Amino acid sequence: MMNLPTPWVMAPMADVTHACFRDLVAQWGGCGLYYTEILNARIVASSRPEKDPYCDAGLLDRPRACQIVGDDPAVVAKAFEKLQALGRFDAYDFNLGCCCGMPARYGWGAALLRRPHRVREILREARRVLEGPLLVKMRIPDGPEDTAKRWAELLHECGVDAVVLHARYSGDLFKRPARWGVLKRWKRILTMPLIGNGDVFSPQDAVRMMEETGCDGVMIGRAALMRPWIFSDLYRFRSAGTLPTPPDVAPMVGQYGLLLRQWMPQQEAVRRFRRFAFWICQNYSYGAHYYHRSCRAGNLEAMVETLQGFLSRDVLSDYPVRPFMM
Repeated sequence: MMNLPTPWVMAPMADVTHACFRDLVAQWGGCGLYYTEILNARIVASSRPEKDPYCDAGLLDRPRACQIVGDDPAVVAKAFEKLQALGRFDAYDFNLGCCCGMPARYGWGAALLRRPHRVREILREARRVLEGPLLVKMRIPDGPEDTAKRWAELLHECGVDAVVLHARYSGDLFKRPARWGVLKRWKRILTMPLIGNGDVFSPQDAVRMMEETGCDGVMIGRAALMRPWIFSDLYRFRSAGTLPTPPDVAPMVGQYGLLLRQWMPQQEAVRRFRRFAFWICQNYSYGAHYYHRSCRAGNLEAMVETLQGFLSRDVLSDYPVRPFMM
């Protein structure tokens, strides 16, 4: 397994964790591994990933991991092989955790946890072509008491270097609290590093997850969308026990708009900014109003200016940051 500069990992999230967002996060530091969005194995295997904006590399986002989703061993292997040839990625992840959207429609992601024999075939093929670290991001598999042990054996047999475990079952979605006790049990069973994921809404939560479960790292998803600087806060909190003064959010919104204009066509930039605004606005009591008003502003420049106006007059809430719009 690669040595990460910090044990804090940014989750792969559709429509958000592209190169622009990763570079925004990276300016504050503290993140140990930056993930791409989820990449469809069929598309990557049948196209030129060097031309695909989903496979872009940022300027600051290292080390960088790509994540593939699919169910055909040959196609997944070919996709990983193409991504490896780009030379942009430091680690490679196979998705066994997504339980909605496109992966769920095709029976990929977490649905593959019901097909361990197919997972074994996929991971063996992936390991055959990959020289770099192979990770698996997964949810908790359903099954009898020895299920965790059998999955640990499968992952070890296939040469997986680390596991990211979202401590929920597929059926949980985000409706119930993450099961941190399962992380603790899996840490005792696994022979490779374990990165915990689920219900980390503050730097204090991340440190507590490591202390309570013994996991080797923590992946942060929704809280990183709401506060892109959370990894810097986490690094400071763990080393000094205090939190720094948060950045001024309004200028950050303008900076992100500029990044989008530099990297993307106008229509795609607008779509991506709306998704960004959806999460940033959840830091504020009147965030739903701010979000809808900014989305109605029209073009990217007007959306940025409208949102900046609202946020410059409001006060950022304290941690923990719990989303109220989903």
